[in-house]
Amino acid sequence: MGSDHHPFDRLIGWTDSWAATHLNDIELSVQHGTARAPLHGEAMAYLPHPTLMRLMESADVVVTQGGPMGIVETRRMGLKPIVVPRLKAFGEVVDDHQVDLCRRLADRGDIWLAEDERALHAALDAAIADPSVLRFDPVDAEAGVEESVARFAAVVANLPSRSGPLAWFTSRKRGSRSHDSHERPSPQ
Repeated sequence: MGSDHHPFDRLIGWTDSWAATHLNDIELSVQHGTARAPLHGEAMAYLPHPTLMRLMESADVVVTQGGPMGIVETRRMGLKPIVVPRLKAFGEVVDDHQVDLCRRLADRGDIWLAEDERALHAALDAAIADPSVLRFDPVDAEAGVEESVARFAAVVANLPSRSGPLAWFTSRKRGSRSHDSHERPSPQ
């Protein structure tokens, strides 16, 4: 669920309802952050990063929020993540930026997008029936890191413009400062 302070109880509920009918078929670990602890599986509020990476590396399936780090780190493990974007309407995030990002990544085949409970359950059922549907060779992925970074940058560049740290980063990356910068102007 990432380290965002907004709870993601919706995803916990969807996962719990699926897990209730699969308890004999799976081992489930859930990093739930500020969301309520799940009823099923091993629940951990937050994990040290190395522990999280070990769990992801040993997993057949990773479900994550729509934040870029969870997606990138899952793919580095050779897994296509099942991704549920957080939504502003439920108080899970400040705006719906994850929806835009996830839809574009799903269109490219980089993630398995689940925008509702039924889609999450279908993705989990398919992955349990045939875990290879979410696997790819991370060596091949590493060979295309520059291409992947360029593709990711293109997706982000085409998202609706917003002021704040992303706008500052984008303008700084291009070598100029914008009015969206959060730094104070230097004295003249």
